[in-house]
Amino acid sequence: MKHLIHKHKGFTLIELMVALAAGMFLLGGVSLAYSSINSSTSTAKDLENALDVIRFSSKVFTRSLKQTNSVPTYTNNILSVEQEAGAAACTGLTISTQFIEKYSHEDDSLFCDVGNGKVKILKGVNAISYVIDNNVVSVLVEPTNLPSQFNNSLVIDISLSQMVMNKAFQ
Repeated sequence: MKHLIHKHKGFTLIELMVALAAGMFLLGGVSLAYSSINSSTSTAKDLENALDVIRFSSKVFTRSLKQTNSVPTYTNNILSVEQEAGAAACTGLTISTQFIEKYSHEDDSLFCDVGNGKVKILKGVNAISYVIDNNVVSVLVEPTNLPSQFNNSLVIDISLSQMVMNKAFQ
């Protein structure tokens, strides 16, 4: 008796087409997942940078405006804040004489000048503006790449607490 042995020496064209289609389907799914993750990562980085700009702006202006004894002025896109001797300046230095902090915005940066020339203190600011109303200063900060659900800007309201306290105890 002879046994007939059928040996397969390869794949049929249909088997190759099915394997190719399955591979392309899997590759398409992986590329869509990668694209989605990449987009989420980019958005998260933009939001993180925008939040850093807002956090730093809030810290700098809160310190400056809470320690002043006079109402700041806002003219020609420059916020001027008078400070007493011994106060911490926007540049990080403690100045032993009375001085004026002048905040200005150019390109995508926030600058501060305490009389020694402008110093860049923050990068990533599209626009910044101020509204002074009695004992409250509203700082409108527009960070670079802030997601649209925040209307591209945030307002930081800061009370001039040193002035309020001085008036309360007079």
